[in-house]
Amino acid sequence: MTRATLAISTSSHSGSSLKGELAADFTSSTHTAHEKPCGLGSESSDDGDLLSVEHDGIRPIDGLFGWIPTLAVAVNYMFVFGASNSYGVFSTYYLNVKFAGTSATTLSWIGTLITSLMLICNIFTGALADKKGYRVTAYTGTVICTLAYILASFSKEVWQLILTQGVLLGIGLSFLIAPSFSIPSQWFSKNRGLASGITMAGSSIGGLWFTAATQTMIDNLGAEWALRILGILTLVVTSLMNLLYYRRVPAKPRNGLLELSATKRLVFWLVSLEACLMDVGFWVVTFYIGTAVRHLGGTLRDGSNLLLVLNAGSVVGRVMAGVIADRFGNINTLFVSYILTSTLLMSIWLTATSIAPLFVLCALYGLISPTFIALNPVIIATQFDTDTLASVMGMVNGLAGLGILGGNLAQGAIFDKYDNREQLTNTVIFSGTFIMLAAVTTFIMRRHVISKQPDKRLFQKV
Repeated sequence: MTRATLAISTSSHSGSSLKGELAADFTSSTHTAHEKPCGLGSESSDDGDLLSVEHDGIRPIDGLFGWIPTLAVAVNYMFVFGASNSYGVFSTYYLNVKFAGTSATTLSWIGTLITSLMLICNIFTGALADKKGYRVTAYTGTVICTLAYILASFSKEVWQLILTQGVLLGIGLSFLIAPSFSIPSQWFSKNRGLASGITMAGSSIGGLWFTAATQTMIDNLGAEWALRILGILTLVVTSLMNLLYYRRVPAKPRNGLLELSATKRLVFWLVSLEACLMDVGFWVVTFYIGTAVRHLGGTLRDGSNLLLVLNAGSVVGRVMAGVIADRFGNINTLFVSYILTSTLLMSIWLTATSIAPLFVLCALYGLISPTFIALNPVIIATQFDTDTLASVMGMVNGLAGLGILGGNLAQGAIFDKYDNREQLTNTVIFSGTFIMLAAVTTFIMRRHVISKQPDKRLFQKV
C-alpha cells in the first residue's frame, strides 16, 4: 500500500475528507501515463516542487495544490492580455490625436505586432519552456516586457513605437505566455475547462483595469507616463507570480527544439487553422470600436468605456465557456460560439446608428467571442500528451499568430481604401466572414475527432 493510500485511509478514520485530499496531494507516489519523477534539483522541472513532501514524486491531477499555479497564471494573464486588450485605447489616441495624419495601415502595425508576435514567437518560447523550465522562460518575458514599455515611453515617431511597443513587447509577452498556456491543463482533468476559463478570465480582468487605468493616465499624465507606469507594474507583479509556476509533469526529453511529431496528426492542423481564421477577424472590435464611436459623434472616453464593457463581458464569458465545455464538450462549445460571434458582429455593428447598440455588441461579443482562447489549450490537452503541452500549444499559437498579422493589416488597408476612414462596413464584413470560416473548420475538426472514436454518433459530447 502506498503512503498516499495510508494517508487517505487515516483521514477517513478521522472523518476528514479534506485532510485526506491534502495528504494525497503532498505524499502521492502514484504515476500516470507519460509521467516521470520530478526531482527537486531539475532545471527542466522548474527546480522542483518546493512544497512537496516527497521530492522524487509528482503531484496528483485534480489536487488542491493545482490552484496555486493556476491562479498565478490568471494574475499574469492580466498583464499579458491586458496589454493587447487595452491597446485599443492607445490605438484610438494614436489614430485620432497624436498621429492623426498617419494612415491606419501604418498605425495598425503596432497592435498587430503585439498580438501576432506574442503567438508566432510562441513556436520557440513554448519549446524553451519545456526544455529550460517554466520560471526561467517567464522571467525572461518579464524583463523584455518591462524594457519594451520603458523604451516605448521615450519614442517620438511611429517607427519607434512599432519596434518597442510592437515588436519588443510582443516578443516579451510570448515568453510570459509560453508556460502559462499549459499549466491549467496539466494540473486538471475533471475540471480542466473551468480551470482554463478562470485563468483566461484573468486576462479579461486585466483588460478591464488596464483599459480604465491607461485611459486615465493618458488623460492626466500623458501617454509617455502611462507606458512607464505599466512597465513598472508588469515588472513587480509578474516577478512575484512567476515564482509560483510549478510543473506537475516533467517535460519529455527531446533532441530537437520543436515537437514535430504533432504535425503528423490532422487534428493539429485543424486546430491551428481554426485558431488562425478566428484571429484574422477577432481583433476588429478591440482596435476599431473606439473609431466607430468617433464616427457616431462620441468621445475618446466613450470608446474607452466600450472596451471596459467588452472586457467585463469577457470575464464572465471565459469562465462560463469552461463550465459549459465541461458539460457539453470543448469542440461543441467552440463551434457554437463561432457561429454566434460572427452573427452578432455583423448584425449589430452594421445596423448601428447610435452608440447604444455598440454597448450591446461589446457586452455580447465579450461574453461569447473569447471562447476559443480558453478552450483551444484544453482541446490540445485532450488530444496530445501532457508532457509536451507547452511545445504543441506554442506551435499552434505560432500558426494562429499569422492570422493576427495578416488580418489586422488587412483590416487597416480595407479601412483606409474601401471604407475611406469614414465608416467600417467593409472592415466588419471581412472580419465576420473569417470568423464564420473558423466555425466551418471547427465543424470539420469535430467530424474528424468523432471518426477516430468507437462511438460515431453525430450528436455527442466532443
